[in-house]
Amino acid sequence: MKKCIVLLLMIGLLASCTTKRNTYIITDSEALEELFSQPQKNIRVILESGDYHLTPEYFIDQTCGNCQDPNTAISATRGITISGKNVSIIGPSDRSAIIHTHAGYGIYIKDLQNGVLENLTITGTIRDTAQMATDAAIVVSNSDIAIRNSTIRDNLGDSLLISKHISGVMGICGRENSHMTIIGNEILRNSWDGIALYRDAYAEIIGNKIDGVDKSKGRLPEGGRGVAIGVTWNARAKIKYNYIARYWKGIGIFVDADCDVENNIVEDMVTWGIAFWDAGKGNPRAYISNNIIYNVGACGISITKSNEDTKSGSLIGNIVVTSGQNEKYDSPDYYCYQTSLAMHKVPQNFEIKDNLFFDNRRATDDLPDYDIPKEQFHKKIMKKKSILYSNPFFIQLEFYKAFLYIYEFKTS
Repeated sequence: MKKCIVLLLMIGLLASCTTKRNTYIITDSEALEELFSQPQKNIRVILESGDYHLTPEYFIDQTCGNCQDPNTAISATRGITISGKNVSIIGPSDRSAIIHTHAGYGIYIKDLQNGVLENLTITGTIRDTAQMATDAAIVVSNSDIAIRNSTIRDNLGDSLLISKHISGVMGICGRENSHMTIIGNEILRNSWDGIALYRDAYAEIIGNKIDGVDKSKGRLPEGGRGVAIGVTWNARAKIKYNYIARYWKGIGIFVDADCDVENNIVEDMVTWGIAFWDAGKGNPRAYISNNIIYNVGACGISITKSNEDTKSGSLIGNIVVTSGQNEKYDSPDYYCYQTSLAMHKVPQNFEIKDNLFFDNRRATDDLPDYDIPKEQFHKKIMKKKSILYSNPFFIQLEFYKAFLYIYEFKTS
């Protein structure tokens, strides 16, 4: 009898912990906007295939994600604001529910607990007139959300504002006190950072394709401007198994950021591949391992940290090939020493070992040369095959075609 009572109590406890969600099937923009005109709780929204054009509204953002003073108020526009608890917005598996945001903060995730965006296409985000507005297709603030299997593309903005401000429109911007999982998305041809994390944000960034497409070098509203993944102030991130191409810059760990950067592919960058930088005032930490940097205009990897403490990190098992290709960046005043591994300031406790270098250019002969002969390089990367192939994008790479495909065919 006592066992039965205990079992019934356990069943009741489980039932009380199971959240029942109301399901809404949405087919037009008006219904979507009406639903989220106020915070929602325990709902599952199914978007049918089609185009959803949002009507932007002006608002004052009381905090600034990337200002020196985070309490700076910013004038901006938002397409739709998602707030509340236990809210999922899910489109068809082919991502044919296309949200045209027409605003600077396209989908604004604000004060949301346990949210999901999945199987969506988000496009048409604009550049706001305020220079420090953190414009992005998805802006996340004080929220917990998963962003999965979605396409974030062609968020470009106006040429006049981009020419004036330099900054364009990001794919995803994570801000204060946000916890995000960003998994399996395509972030394509956006005019500023692919993913940017600012103060007190945390993200797991796994298995995404972040491609600037245009590889823009100027102030036109084109893709590939900014940093593909930028983590700054005191933001934290796990960055793994991503493919990054055709951006101004690859992966940046700045100021007080804390990151694990593992098994990513960074190729065809205008300037550098990975930068670890304290900005002359911070104390960042990063474990950077088993990444590929291939065909970049400036240095492959740069390390700049003055603080000698126990929180530095390491650089282990990375591959840097064909860096320093653009003579325009030969002066270190641009970005970094023009060599495969630019060690500007390296703490003694920052471990560097087992990295591979081949076919890299140096601006001057007095810079260090870490390159090894071609045959030796091939033998070493063949030993790393299991690690390389663990990145699902690996066989699509130009690096793979140049250094493994032909070599494997000849030796098979």
